[in-house]
Amino acid sequence: MKNFRVFFIFILFLFFIQPAIADIIAHSSKNIKHYGIGVLNMPKNYKVYQFPYKEAKIIREVNYEGIKKSAIVNSIDMRKVSYVTYIPSANIALLTVEASNPDGWYNVYLNQETGETGWVYSNDNSAFYTYKSLFYTFGKKYGIRMFNDLASEKKKLYAKQSVNSQQLEQLSYPKHITFTVIRGNWLLATVSDMTKQAKVGWFNWRNDDGTLNMFPNFKEQI
Repeated sequence: MKNFRVFFIFILFLFFIQPAIADIIAHSSKNIKHYGIGVLNMPKNYKVYQFPYKEAKIIREVNYEGIKKSAIVNSIDMRKVSYVTYIPSANIALLTVEASNPDGWYNVYLNQETGETGWVYSNDNSAFYTYKSLFYTFGKKYGIRMFNDLASEKKKLYAKQSVNSQQLEQLSYPKHITFTVIRGNWLLATVSDMTKQAKVGWFNWRNDDGTLNMFPNFKEQI
């Protein structure tokens, strides 16, 4: 009887931790080492080529029976080293894009750790998002959140789109962030903190080198 109880608890444990294992979301700037020009939402099945034409060598094939299945390459779960966001329940699997061409080819990062890239073809123009369009599409829907490792000097709201303008707020514990408009590397944000008071000002969402200080709050949908 005791062994049965232990087994039952173990099964419950696996059941409850499964969603956490399945979903991958960038929570800190360190999760995205190679930002490129944006992200590409990958289909359930795709091929990766060495060069941007279909006669080139295929360096990887990802064939899902369903997007909820793991993508295993050489015994490595590529979800954990490739995707900056992987939410199988929502059919979201985002790879960062280094470059693209007008023929529908995208040079994507296959490994955020090593910087390995490959070419994939997509005739779905809506699958590619610049970071600005990513924020407009998903940030508007789910809100946005600051990266966990964002330095305190970055957690500020300004009166204008400049760090030289008046500082309106130092954001210590932001709970919910929405935005109205994006202009360059700045967005007009409304931030609610632990006091539930809304604070409005300009936030520096992207740095001059293209790295991000925040990310769409995909976790809100789960």
